[in-house]
Amino acid sequence: MMRKGETTVLSMQNNYKGPTEDFAMVVPVPIVLEEERVKVLSDEIFKRVDQMASPRLVEYWERDPCYVPPPRKRLKKKLRTKSMVVESAPPMPEPEDLGVTIEAEFDVGEYNVVILSAKESNGLETWLKLNEYNIPDGAAGVLKGYIEAGQYFFVAKVDIKKVKYDKS
Repeated sequence: MMRKGETTVLSMQNNYKGPTEDFAMVVPVPIVLEEERVKVLSDEIFKRVDQMASPRLVEYWERDPCYVPPPRKRLKKKLRTKSMVVESAPPMPEPEDLGVTIEAEFDVGEYNVVILSAKESNGLETWLKLNEYNIPDGAAGVLKGYIEAGQYFFVAKVDIKKVKYDKS
């Protein structure tokens, strides 16, 4: 992170391990970012910064080779017959009813970016799920404070067709 006057530059490098198509990030931002202000940096820049800023003290540790994880407990499901009542889930609200506004939308590198504003956190959580962003249940609790502070949300999702894999 760098700051000069009222301008802040934040560079992030993800360390996600998993299916590429499942990767997305939601970052609160104070303003609606313009496409020209969002860049994808090369790994070389991050490697150089890491070399310059890395601590000179090194600690090595090793996992206990004899460690055996405890067995997992299995939950037994109780089955009910005939008297069981199945209630359907309430219908999902339409996206326009959720209080979420797309302030900007653009592609940068291999990312599809949207800048969102929201009126309430449950609506934002629902909007993200309806638009196939894999976020944990209960994310509304984390998002609430940012919405109350008037933040926008920088949401980036990987466009799998644009990803270049490192063959090394």
